[in-house]
Amino acid sequence: MAIVRLKKNRGQKSLNTKNRLKAVRVKDIILDINHPLAEEYGDYDAIGTIFYTELDNNNPNSNPKDDPTAIPLFSHLKYYPLINEIVLILTTNSSNLYDGKQSATYYLPQVNMWGHPHHNALPTVKGLDSEQTTNDYQETEAGLVRKVDDGGTDITLGTYFKEQTNIKPLLPYEGDMILEGRFGNSIRFGSTNNSQEISNPNAWSNSGNTGDPITIIRNGQSSNLDEKGWLPTTERINEDASSIYLTSNQRLQNFTQASPYMNSWDAEYIEPQTIEQSLLTPPSSLNTETKGETQPFNTNNEASISSTPTQPFHTPDELQEVINNPKATNESEDIIPDQVIQKDTDIQLPSHYQNPGSGGGGGGGADIEFETT
Repeated sequence: MAIVRLKKNRGQKSLNTKNRLKAVRVKDIILDINHPLAEEYGDYDAIGTIFYTELDNNNPNSNPKDDPTAIPLFSHLKYYPLINEIVLILTTNSSNLYDGKQSATYYLPQVNMWGHPHHNALPTVKGLDSEQTTNDYQETEAGLVRKVDDGGTDITLGTYFKEQTNIKPLLPYEGDMILEGRFGNSIRFGSTNNSQEISNPNAWSNSGNTGDPITIIRNGQSSNLDEKGWLPTTERINEDASSIYLTSNQRLQNFTQASPYMNSWDAEYIEPQTIEQSLLTPPSSLNTETKGETQPFNTNNEASISSTPTQPFHTPDELQEVINNPKATNESEDIIPDQVIQKDTDIQLPSHYQNPGSGGGGGGGADIEFETT
């Protein structure tokens, strides 16, 4: 028995510290207003309410309406337990403090019975339907790791929740913060881990420095994993159902995108190449059409070098502007129609042109006669 002194009224209140937190088994839970007891317990306000029983109660078929209830302790965390999971309950002040009801029973998230994110149910032995399932849990209670290798169990976990024995927990590394759902979805707040002491290296620590942050959001584990759900795994970027990697200095090797079909994005997929591949086997040119003519382009969207020079395309308005104003500076000057220098054509230099004289080295100057071909 402990004595707690309240400074405000200098009173004394006795608390039985032995029973402040109590482990109980969940028998039922209200998750929507279609539950037969939802209206009685507050409609939408009743969501999350559990009906529980003592751990030593071996009567799993009793009516939940006859059992005591508890509501979630946290309002910001919606992580409701499954049927037959174990939770800790406590009694403290309620919202009806001024109506005469001064206490209510709350519950904490499920107790970590098996160290597994999928479920942590501990049903009564009488609530198990098969001898194999009974042996699974009795062996676990004796200190063994629960290993289900027959493809299923007969545990009641909810109205439609189905146990998946192949779901694996994530392997942690020093300093990681991991949030795991029940279905192979997770968020890892981790970092690069470079150390010879790591027996299970991960795929994001091949470069960079230990401590470089990385955030990995994974939605579904790899379908290529074995069925041993009790063995942990790590994220696999090319095999997980879908994922988002927020990297800093990491390098994800052998990364392949989910699909190369980008027609819906109006884009052309260019398969990445190593430096050696680029030098030894240049990628095939992409083709793009310009005014009915096919022009080659390289993978960098730059015009490829060709042995046959091509002239840029210009609109008739641009050509007419140059013809009307010959002094205008325009790149279209070189392709004015009929601009051909004949052999007997006199060439006059601009008035501001300076005569270089006879030139040096016998090369002649502006006054020397020359032939055109």
